[in-house]
Order: sequence, then C-alpha cells, then structure tokens
Amino acid sequence: KGVASAPSFTQNFLQGTYTFYKANPNILFREILSGFTVAIMQVPESIAFSFVAGVPPLSGLQATWWMAFITGIFGGKPGMISGAAGALAVVVTRLTASDGDLSYLTVEERLNVLYMTMFVCGIFQIGFAMFRLAKLVRLIPETGMIGFMNGLAIIIFMAQLPAFQYCTDEPLFVDCTVEQRQWLTFAGQPLELTLVLIHIVICMAIMKFWPKTPKIGKWIPASLVALLVGTLIEWTLFRMAIGQGTRVVEETAPIAGDPPKFDWPSIPTDDSRTIPTMLSYAIQLAAIGAVESVLTLQACNEITDTVPKISDSNQECFAQGLANLVCGLFRAMGGDAMIGQSTINIMNGARHRVSSTMSGVFMLLFTLILSPFINLLPIATLTGVLFIVVLSTFQWKTFIILRYGRLSDSAAIVLVTVVAVFTNLAIAIAAGIILSALVHAWDSGAHVETDVIVKDMIVNGKRVNDVKYVHVRGSIFFSSTRKFVNMFTIASDPTTVILDFKDALIIDHSAVAAIQGLSHRYALAGKRIIILNIQQKCIGRMQRTHGDKDKLHTQMSHQVADLESQGREGEEEREEIVATAGSAAASEPKDLQHLKMFETDVDGIDAELRKLAATNSADVQDVDSKHRA
Repeated sequence: KGVASAPSFTQNFLQGTYTFYKANPNILFREILSGFTVAIMQVPESIAFSFVAGVPPLSGLQATWWMAFITGIFGGKPGMISGAAGALAVVVTRLTASDGDLSYLTVEERLNVLYMTMFVCGIFQIGFAMFRLAKLVRLIPETGMIGFMNGLAIIIFMAQLPAFQYCTDEPLFVDCTVEQRQWLTFAGQPLELTLVLIHIVICMAIMKFWPKTPKIGKWIPASLVALLVGTLIEWTLFRMAIGQGTRVVEETAPIAGDPPKFDWPSIPTDDSRTIPTMLSYAIQLAAIGAVESVLTLQACNEITDTVPKISDSNQECFAQGLANLVCGLFRAMGGDAMIGQSTINIMNGARHRVSSTMSGVFMLLFTLILSPFINLLPIATLTGVLFIVVLSTFQWKTFIILRYGRLSDSAAIVLVTVVAVFTNLAIAIAAGIILSALVHAWDSGAHVETDVIVKDMIVNGKRVNDVKYVHVRGSIFFSSTRKFVNMFTIASDPTTVILDFKDALIIDHSAVAAIQGLSHRYALAGKRIIILNIQQKCIGRMQRTHGDKDKLHTQMSHQVADLESQGREGEEEREEIVATAGSAAASEPKDLQHLKMFETDVDGIDAELRKLAATNSADVQDVDSKHRA
C-alpha cells in the first residue's frame, strides 16, 4: 500500500463503505461518537494554538477542520487525528510576530506570507511522500525526541506569557506591537493580575481532577468543562459582581462564524527577503510536521498492535501535505498529527476513517455555530489549558537521565532542547541527529579487536616460519582505521603477515585506504601481507576503490595451510580449512557484519577480480601434527 492507494470517492469505495456500516451499525455509532468527542476537545486547543501562532482564532479552527477531514480520508492510519498543533504553531509565530523575521511587513502581509508558506509546505510534504523519505525518521534517536518534546513544551510555555500583558493603545490586543504591550504587575494592576491567576489555577485544577469524576469524567472533555466554568466565572463573578474582568477572545482577536473561503495568498515580491524566508520556513514546517505525524502513526500502531509499514508513513506524509496545501488556500494556519487526540480516539475504540473524518465535520459545524460563544472565552482560561499541555508534553524523565544516564545521552537532550528554544524545532532535531551520529561513530571505532598468533604455517605449499596471523573482529571505517593501523608494528613484525577478515567488515573507503597503506608500508620494509576471508558483501568495495588491483589480486591469491593436532598419543587429525578472500560461508545473520545495511552490490566488478572472489584459493594447515605423524 502506498500513496497511490489512498481512499477515494469511487463507486466501489462508497458501496463497500455503505455495505460495511449497514451490517455493523454499532461500529458506525461508535465512530461518530468518538469523532464528536475529539472535535469538542480540539476546539479549545485550536483556539489556544491560534494565539500561540499569532493568527486569528478562526484560522486555527478552520485549519483543524481541513486537517482532520482530509487526513481522515487519505491518511495512512485510520482513526488518526490531525489539526492545528503546537509543534508548527511555535515556528509559525516567528513569521507572524511584529518583532519576527517579517517585522518589516504589515500584519495582513505577514498572514498572507504564512498562508503561502503553508501552501509550499504542503508541496514539500507531498514530495517527501513521493520520494518515500518517511523512513528517515528512524535516524532520530530517542534522546533527540526527548529534547524535541522538552523544547516544544518550553516554547509553548513562553508563548503564554502575553496572557499577563495588556495594551491600551489599540482596540484589539492582536494589533498592538511588542513595544506597546505592558506587563500586569501587583503594583499597577493587582486586581486584574489576581483574576488572571485565579482563572489559570481553576482551569488547571479542573483539567487535572475532572477525568477522575465517575462516569461523566470519561465522556466530557476536561478542557471543555474548564472553558465553560472559566467563561461562567468571568461573566458573572468577575465582571458583574466584582466589576473587573480579564481579557477575552473578543478583545484580543474576535472571530466570525464564516465558512471557509478560497483566497490565493498575495505576498510581496518587490523585496529579496520575503520569498527566501518563506521557503526556509516551508522546509522547516514540512520536516517538523512529517516527523510529528510519522511518530504519531507509530504510537497509534503500538496501541492497535498493528505491524508498522513504511508505506503507511509515506501515505500519511502525502495526506498531511495535501491538507496543508489546502489550508494555505483557505487562510488556515495548517497543522499536523495530534498525538493526544489520536491516542484518545483510538482508545475510544475508533478503528476506521469515519471517526477522524467526522471530527473535522463537527469542527466545521462548531466554527459556524459557536463563534459567538468562542468570543466570550477568557484568554487566561485558554492559558490554563495550555499550561496543562506544557506539563504533559515535557518529558520529566529527563532529570533521571541527566543524573543516572550516559553523558552523551544527557548532552544530546540538553542540546536539542536548547537549540529548539533559541532557534526552531527542525534545526534542533538535525543537531540531535548529528551529535548522536558522531557519538555512535566514536563508540563504534573503539570496537575493533584482533587476535594475534605467531606460528609456522604453509603458504603456497611451502613452510614459512614465524608467520604473524591476525584475526580481525569488528567494523573498519573512518572512525576505527587509526586504531586498526596502530595495532601493527612493521619494524618488529615477521616477514609474512596474514590478515583474516572473517569476522570483520570493511565499511568505507577509509578502511580500504588503511589496508592499502599497510600493504605499501610492509612492502617498503621488504615484507608481505596476505589477505584472507574478506566478506562477499565487502569484496566489491575493495575491488572498486583499491588503487592497485594487481597487488590486491596477489594479496588475495595466496594458498595458506594451518594443520593443528586434534588427537592424543599419536592419534592426529588433519583439518583443512579453505579460505578464499571475499567468499565467506553463507549463513544466517549472526553478527554485525551480516546486517543488510552493510551489503554491497557487486555487479559490474572487473571480470578478473570476480573470478578470483569466486575461487577457493586459500588453504590453511598446521605443520605441527604433520611432523608428529
């Protein structure tokens, strides 16, 4: 199954769907009910993330409708939920902020650039799916994901700080610049600041303890209850009884319940900064959204005990890209998969596309019908909702890892977290991958070992005394070549040295160059190197990149024999071991060198060397038992 197999509104699909749900009405009811529940939960978060992103609340609500509806139909995992999410919102805010990268543009121009950015972001994500790049997510280490989540939590927390600010220079708070906004203080506005804190505490307490309420606690989302209670307190106790209110959505960025309208974003083209900035953010948002969505898909697969497929991940990238592309054309902020809502939907028993698709339909209905109520919501209550999101997003096991874990793991977590806060999440993930790759290369470079035996052997049918037999184990690549080369002392070594690579891998050209360099240095000292048992998967690399193929042919063509005594009191057994460079015995993967990732195609190798690799030309024998017999 791939991108091309995404569901479509064909006659067969509709007929099959109708037949299935007609025969299983209980499943249809459960899917619709779960979609309705998820949609209710998404309303407050979509509004809250809209303010994080610096866009009108309607932009976030419509983004959730488009994302849920489109990914519900075309996504790689039935039942997975998408919408306006914090991972993208914290990056988007740098485009929309009055002190961000587009500060030289007006508010409307910045929003148009954002919508065009989401359009281009969708194109990039569709490209990711076409080139099947979802598999690259496996390069992200666990420490990188921990740092990613920590950085996301900190950024969301910092985005809530404007809830403690006020502005009197403009009628709407969203129109005020950073310089015009002032902080609420106990010295200047003690009552308003106290009411804001009360809103936040009440909201967080409800979200913490409401799910534990018997029966109804599991069916009515805690965030919805918190918003209802906060709004009731704001417009009754605070404004009517006390005579002092806090800032609400209508005073910040009011919304109207308008249906989605097509609007091609008009961006400035008369400067050299806007388009490069837009492309840069489009790539970052595409990468972040793809990573978040693929990881959410994997989490849902674990819950449903489904065997993961790369094709599912690529299909999800396609659906995310299509949804973001459409969002850009309808003035929506875009989004990605939401792991919290997806988990809840799956755990509610939803296993089909109806639930995720209907969550988008319900979101659209809520947007059209509930806009007057949404304008009454206190900003402080929305802040309380997101503070709970911050607490659940932050990986508290970080402190255990920092205290008891490995230093490199701790460094990776701290690096990704700090880079995420001070730059953005995409750069942070890249930094985590690079650091982890360097640590892995360093560690792997120390795992090259050798067993050295000096003994008499038969080489090409003649006895040679004091042969240095070196059995190499491990992976030889750029990080381990220095250790490998330093294992040899050319001046004190005997005239014949045998390198047995039966349990070793020659990974890259650095390894080939190291072996070639050793051969050259031994030759200058009047000594020779014999190479045995190069793995078949490595022989192509040696043949293609070795600088002197004639010398390589000579080193691999020797016949070596080693006879060891196997009996007692005159009974001896001769064991003949045939060892040809590049022709190791076929076996099931048992060690690192047998992994598929190290395999090398040998097609196109010079005929002479191919013939050599296929010939059993090395025979190892021991001379001791021969003389005893």
